[in-house]
Amino acid sequence: MADGDLTLTIDAALAKRLRSRAEAAGKSVEAFAAESLDLMFGENRGFDDSDAPWDGVARIADETLRDGGIPLEAVERWVASWDTDHEQPPPEAVPPGSARQVLQ
Repeated sequence: MADGDLTLTIDAALAKRLRSRAEAAGKSVEAFAAESLDLMFGENRGFDDSDAPWDGVARIADETLRDGGIPLEAVERWVASWDTDHEQPPPEAVPPGSARQVLQ
């Protein structure tokens, strides 16, 4: 083992999820794990000083207010009902213009 290398032992369930995610990303398990850990513990943790991500969020919020959409609270209620005796149907989008009332 070279200086700075580290070997981890993880349980079978986590190893299976790691292998599955690495395969889906088209990467080796080692590369995927290293990139994931770097993202988690790196200095910028996947963010930079750019406003670009927030500009995207603002654009999506503006589109939702203009065109309508599905309120997050409705999606959260629906997902929380999964695998229960009272599973709800998927929420429906609110019509254009009414999203502003839902978000306030």
